[in-house]
Amino acid sequence: MNTKTIIIALSIIVVMGAVVLFVGFSNKGVSGDISLSKGNIFEGNITNVKVSPGKLDGISAYDKNCIGQPITECDAGIKTEEYGLLNFHYSHNMATQPCIHMHGAENLVVEILDSNGAAKVYRQM
Repeated sequence: MNTKTIIIALSIIVVMGAVVLFVGFSNKGVSGDISLSKGNIFEGNITNVKVSPGKLDGISAYDKNCIGQPITECDAGIKTEEYGLLNFHYSHNMATQPCIHMHGAENLVVEILDSNGAAKVYRQM
């Protein structure tokens, strides 16, 4: 093999590696990086709007009505482009899972499971 062939082959490998890294790091949003650790998945119901199954991006707006210890019932507000402000009612263990919006606005993925409002919410990392 001559030097020119080796340089071309190495250049192709470097370019392919850069493309793979770029695609991996830029893949965010509904189909992108969500944390699947137990502390970042919430199960509950959308209570204020008629919804259809699917996934959408959202941003936390509030978390209120938190009552109970250590299992807490909460109502989180999630701003979405598709439905506006959703109210997400959920239960969680305060000792192991902080509230949504505990430290300000968070990027979330809302997975609406059925037309009755059952949903899972994932914190994006």
